[in-house]
Amino acid sequence: MGITDTGAAIFRKRPVQIWALQWTENTSMQNMIDFANGLVKLNDVDGLFFVYDRLHDTWVQFEWNDWIIKGIQGEFYPCKPDVFQAAYERV
Repeated sequence: MGITDTGAAIFRKRPVQIWALQWTENTSMQNMIDFANGLVKLNDVDGLFFVYDRLHDTWVQFEWNDWIIKGIQGEFYPCKPDVFQAAYERV
């Protein structure tokens, strides 16, 4: 059971713990800069925010209320609030 004729199988993602910080209008820029080890560009005047994803060697744009996640390899990436709420719970 769980294996198809093609050899594909069903897998479950292992539970991992991550660090995350939500970017809101109440989050200080310094807190976000410290959390992301300086790998962010924050322009609140124009509403342009980017975090550097070093695994893919690119800057990824994020928006107000997005969560910035520090992944298991130390990478940073944004996650929309609804996806974050569905996938993660506070430890």
